[in-house]
Amino acid sequence: MLKLDRLFIKILQVLQTNGRISNLDLSEEVNLSPSPCLERVRKLEEAGLITQYLAEIDLDKIGANLHIMAEITLGNHLVDDFKRFEAAITNVPEVISCYKIAGPFDYTMDMICRDIAHFNQLKEKLLAANIGIENFRGHVVMERTKTFSGYPLESLTAPSPLDGVLKG
Repeated sequence: MLKLDRLFIKILQVLQTNGRISNLDLSEEVNLSPSPCLERVRKLEEAGLITQYLAEIDLDKIGANLHIMAEITLGNHLVDDFKRFEAAITNVPEVISCYKIAGPFDYTMDMICRDIAHFNQLKEKLLAANIGIENFRGHVVMERTKTFSGYPLESLTAPSPLDGVLKG
């Protein structure tokens, strides 16, 4: 596993919000010469810390769309039930993300649809698909109040305040 030092963290912080930055600009941003900077980026990619580069698209400029956040509860909780559900939703392009969670429901799922009619058709199709859904609760997103601005890498990689206090 790659040991993350201060420079690796700085590179990740810049790339997670600007994946198209040139290596020259990145090297200046992190105060490293271009060749070692590129070598570090490649190490991050090879180690699997950088998994992909994406473009964020303004869907409103493409056309009408509806963002739904759904809570899904399965009827049964055997391993095969979870696998069946997860396999099925990977083939639904309107499902843009899905998380298996702990709590009062099993999954939370983000969906993008054209409109309410499209959402209702998709919901009915999912409920009829025999993929184990017992309860499906959809919530219309009215407005995004905070956009993704990067993971808090410094706080995630900092020593815990409990280091040295708790002994196991």
